[in-house]
Amino acid sequence: MMKVPYNSETTISIKNVLAVDNDPIMLNFFVRIFEKHGLHIVTANDGVAAIDILESYTPDLFFIDLVMPNIDGKALCQIIRSKKKFKRTPIVIVSAIAAEESINTKEFGANICIAKIVYSEMKDMIDNLLNDPQLLWDPALSNRVLGADDLSPRNITSELLTINRHFRVMLDSISSGIFEFDQNRRIIYANPMALQIFSLSAEDILGRHVNQLFKDGTDNNILSLIDSPKSKGDRQDNHYKLSIGERIMDVRVVLSDQIQDTQIIILEDITARETAQQKLLETNQKLKILARVDGITNLYNRRYFDEIFHKEWVRLKREKSELSLILFDVDYFKSYNDTYGHPEGDQCLHSIAQAINSYIRRPADIAARYGGDEFVLLLPNTPLDGALHLAELIRNRIEQLQIVHQKSSVESHVTVTIGAGNGIPDDSLPEDKFVWLADEALYEAKMRGRNCVIGKSWQGR
Repeated sequence: MMKVPYNSETTISIKNVLAVDNDPIMLNFFVRIFEKHGLHIVTANDGVAAIDILESYTPDLFFIDLVMPNIDGKALCQIIRSKKKFKRTPIVIVSAIAAEESINTKEFGANICIAKIVYSEMKDMIDNLLNDPQLLWDPALSNRVLGADDLSPRNITSELLTINRHFRVMLDSISSGIFEFDQNRRIIYANPMALQIFSLSAEDILGRHVNQLFKDGTDNNILSLIDSPKSKGDRQDNHYKLSIGERIMDVRVVLSDQIQDTQIIILEDITARETAQQKLLETNQKLKILARVDGITNLYNRRYFDEIFHKEWVRLKREKSELSLILFDVDYFKSYNDTYGHPEGDQCLHSIAQAINSYIRRPADIAARYGGDEFVLLLPNTPLDGALHLAELIRNRIEQLQIVHQKSSVESHVTVTIGAGNGIPDDSLPEDKFVWLADEALYEAKMRGRNCVIGKSWQGR
């Protein structure tokens, strides 16, 4: 056991060591050295395995390879330093690319970096550190690569590092979130956007199970995407929409490495697109409604009425059921407009329309502005006496509005004349004849002095 000073007041004991390297030869090399110094050593062949070991093992010293599959040495150091109990535990990085890449150990929390050189020379450097542990905290060594002077840069490795940095910059810059996870669903890479989406740091997310990110029942579709078989290069990926906070994400899963059986989750923020589509749908719906509605009365317009009338006619002809239609005509409306002006005329029509519409009780009943000062009410499955009763109620309601009309020859207020037609649609009664029937009743009501209701039935003709 080694007593090592933290500072002038504190010392710690180095008893347990964790060595992390994907090269089994290097791990055996570490085991021989540390056991010779009487230290207990546990090894891990990658960053994920190291994270699992730390759940039950507390090292006093770390030796970590810089370049490893899945979670690399830099990320593993950051994860270790994020844990309170390892804030001051010494970390030694072992690097095979020391001559090609400038290493700033302070940046990711390591104390010292040792270059992977000849084993005998590496052993001497490690022995020196273990024999004089104060070197682990020597600031003069913190930004150096021990043994790098004995290496010459390798052009191939340097080119590969340049390519790797190029792709890493692209991954770090794209607007999509990217997670890579292994066959055990452990997250081994997350780009900055992925971390931002989930409001997590790399230390919080690397090594975690994908299930911990997508754990709600609503996310089972994503887990099923992960479980579904895929082949390398397969672009027929299933997509799934997921809400994360206030964002809407398009999620898909692709195979990244068939040999290592790793997959990638790609999250694309489609909030703006979905919002725009929703607004477009709402706008189209409003336009569709406006295309059906008369702007002055807020009743349906003639075009929509004709469409519904035809559909109801066909349906009731098939069912051999009754249909009633009521036509309303405002008495002396031209004189009203000439006297009070068109704005007042529009307001008068609006008030009459609301009176008619207030008596609509069934979804199938349709009230519309038929044209000018004429209104129409379509009443499927309604006998003539029912239509006449409703028409009389509406006529009385319009009189009760007491809209002043000094130029009317009927009353001193606005009145309406009403004609109702009724029949069972069949080949002997065409659609246009049915409207004509109600119009004939309306004409007769006008001949009787207006402000009254007349009904006519096709049956018996």
